[in-house]
Amino acid sequence: MFLHPIQRAQRAARSFGTAAMMMMASAALAGQAQATTLTFATNTAPNNLRGIAETIFLEELAAQSDGEIEVIPYWGSSLMDGREILGGVRDGVADMGFVNINYYPNRLLLNSSFMLFPRGPVSYEDRMTVFRSAYEDIPELADEMSEEGVKIVYLYGVMPFAGTFTSEISSLEEFAGKRIRASSRWYLNLLDAAGATPVSVPWSECYQALQTGAIDSVFTNLDGIHRSSLDEVAPNVFIMNQLWLPTPFLITINEAKWESLSDAEKEAFAKAWDSAEAKFAEQYGAMFDDVVAAQKEAGYTVTFATDEEADAFASLPQVATNRETWIGEAKDAGATDPEATLTKLRTLIDDAIGNDS
Repeated sequence: MFLHPIQRAQRAARSFGTAAMMMMASAALAGQAQATTLTFATNTAPNNLRGIAETIFLEELAAQSDGEIEVIPYWGSSLMDGREILGGVRDGVADMGFVNINYYPNRLLLNSSFMLFPRGPVSYEDRMTVFRSAYEDIPELADEMSEEGVKIVYLYGVMPFAGTFTSEISSLEEFAGKRIRASSRWYLNLLDAAGATPVSVPWSECYQALQTGAIDSVFTNLDGIHRSSLDEVAPNVFIMNQLWLPTPFLITINEAKWESLSDAEKEAFAKAWDSAEAKFAEQYGAMFDDVVAAQKEAGYTVTFATDEEADAFASLPQVATNRETWIGEAKDAGATDPEATLTKLRTLIDDAIGNDS
């Protein structure tokens, strides 16, 4: 069929337009297919305080990236045990993972410096200011994480220290002679200085150890006590609200994976950190009150330490000894000026405590 040159041009234009639209549609689909999927390993369940904090961050990450970042979580140690996650993220077993500094006292020795300051700010917002400022102002902390092949993309805090006892207790003086379990060697030292008998027991065995009388108490964060029902077998709770749990709970990402992200994706992480922190802070106070109310409703005895008792604990001679020990170990590990690290951290904490008062 003969076509006038103008008709041939029109048909070609239509064909080109159709092809162009098909190419654009294919590009759009390709763009959708390139949405980033990350795996996340944690040792907590999604329905407790820690799980809520982590869920909020993952939700905010999806929101701030307009759905372009999808995270597949593996809850409750279903992918790795808590102590395996740091190495697992480094090795790519998971792209992201929860890290508890206390699980790695040697590998994360500099980061363990937080534990040398038993007295800290009470408000959640001030605690987050200390943690975030520390990683900004003390570069060796982030550098130590980098040496492990991971980068911090979020952090949060849990409830303050409390002791849950099998027998009645109403004061710090009554710690004397009690067999008390704590997870950090620094706090085991402090309990020893307070007259208690410090005991190391795996977390998974604490309930049975309390139930059988092998130990008299567990000294840890209040939400951990209640989440694990330790207060069920040790129904005398002594809350030291002034003693923050000085451990930032970290969400980390494999450094190579981080470097592969686009600038827009990295910005989404930063925005998710800010918004998740604010949202969790709004819920934190109510969750603390809910735990205390639930313990009282269950018939447990709940006692709050006085400021004088908290000051006495935070002023034990072993606090200074712990710091001297840590400085020596840090120098042996190659740290150039660990004293400066403690000075910077002390200033941040003291300023935040001043904001509380």
